[in-house]
Amino acid sequence: MSVLLPVKNRLPYYFLSAAGLSAVLFFFSTGFYDNWLLTWLAPLPVCLYALQARAAHGALAAFAAYSLGALNSWGYLPLPLFAGSTILNAAAFAAAALLLRGLVQSGQAAFASFAFAAAWTSFDYVRSLVSSFGTFASLAYTQTLNLPVIQLASLTGIWGITFLLMLMPAGLAIAWDCRKQGRGCRSVLLPAGGLLAAALLYGSCRLYLPVAGPVVTVGLAAVPATRAELRSLDSASITRTLQGYSRNVDALAAAGAQVVLLPEKLAFLAPENREAGLALLSRTAARNRVVLVAGLSLQQEWLANTAVAFASNGSLTAAYDKQHLLPAYESHYTPGDSLAWLNTDGTAAGLAICKDMDFVWPARDYSRQGAGLLLVPALDFHDDGWLHARIAVLRGVEGNMAVARAAQWGLLTISDSHGRILGMTATDATTGEATLLGRLPAGGGRSLYSLTGDWLAWLCLVATTLAVCRLRWPRSD
Repeated sequence: MSVLLPVKNRLPYYFLSAAGLSAVLFFFSTGFYDNWLLTWLAPLPVCLYALQARAAHGALAAFAAYSLGALNSWGYLPLPLFAGSTILNAAAFAAAALLLRGLVQSGQAAFASFAFAAAWTSFDYVRSLVSSFGTFASLAYTQTLNLPVIQLASLTGIWGITFLLMLMPAGLAIAWDCRKQGRGCRSVLLPAGGLLAAALLYGSCRLYLPVAGPVVTVGLAAVPATRAELRSLDSASITRTLQGYSRNVDALAAAGAQVVLLPEKLAFLAPENREAGLALLSRTAARNRVVLVAGLSLQQEWLANTAVAFASNGSLTAAYDKQHLLPAYESHYTPGDSLAWLNTDGTAAGLAICKDMDFVWPARDYSRQGAGLLLVPALDFHDDGWLHARIAVLRGVEGNMAVARAAQWGLLTISDSHGRILGMTATDATTGEATLLGRLPAGGGRSLYSLTGDWLAWLCLVATTLAVCRLRWPRSD
């Protein structure tokens, strides 16, 4: 006599195992973790469970798995915001799992894995349009160090990466379920595997091709400062800060820098000290014959979070006002609405600031207009330095642009248009002043994605709608 419990009696154990394992995989592959391979596996246990459990149990397992996995970011966001976003994300994941289950049970297994991936990608896209945090929460950024896969962003944006991340585990789960029931699984595995193979082939070929743009020697610097010092209106304090940066520019220029990038909000320039502060930066650029970009809080008719750029002769050639402001913290700033350009030894470079990189725009605008380099002053909040830096790397791949990003409380990073990180230095206050110097090949801009837009995301929206309709009105054969 068998000692095994009947299947229906074993389902509670399967529930705990599936939800628990997926939660652990999500926990260690998202947020502050970089175990990108685990992200591909995280949905698999829940998908397997959803195919054999009742609908309510499958949805609950998916909801629990995503919610528990999100605890790796506990304390990073204010509690109400963390709770609201986690519940919304978990509910969307549960809905996708229900769609997967329903399609398989209605005899549409070959379509189900694509529908699951399309549903989550659609949610990821719509969330980016309505959220004040843009694309920040996308799972695509977990793959930043997976160079062959992230090349897909130059064709599809991050949506292609998200789609593959969900397609593969769903396909494996369906194939396993078909095999258990004695049905063939080739119609499920071959299309999904073929897409992954095509993406890897494209990524490998793109990485093999050299970046043909001109090489710019870029220097980045960050001087330790407290929040009070960055907000200070005291002229002596502002002068000390700017003189400290001026010395860093001198050192980087002496080492060969052609362009020097400084962080966001490094000083608050009110009308009474604005001209003196800008003049100091202008003299620094002219003395060293470098292009100098610095982030400042500028009080004029309005308060703006601005990146100013000085040419090698010291003239102020560009000013860019941050377009995507951080809710609450920057509610007193006025957002900008235009691009800013400068020429760096024959390379068209665009300016953006910190949180702008969390959104598809304005980076996509710069790419469409031929920018080969993005210069991004940033701030960050210590622990989230890599979270934001890796997003900027993906923006560069999307737009076929090199990216230099200098964060006051995060990382100094330079990455090429293929997403290779060519230099990275922490700007933790305990390490003192931080500088980074590197030779950065500019990209060509004008990627397929920047020219055609979010075509895959819209295709996923259509596919999701079709899947829901097919679920409601299943095939009669």
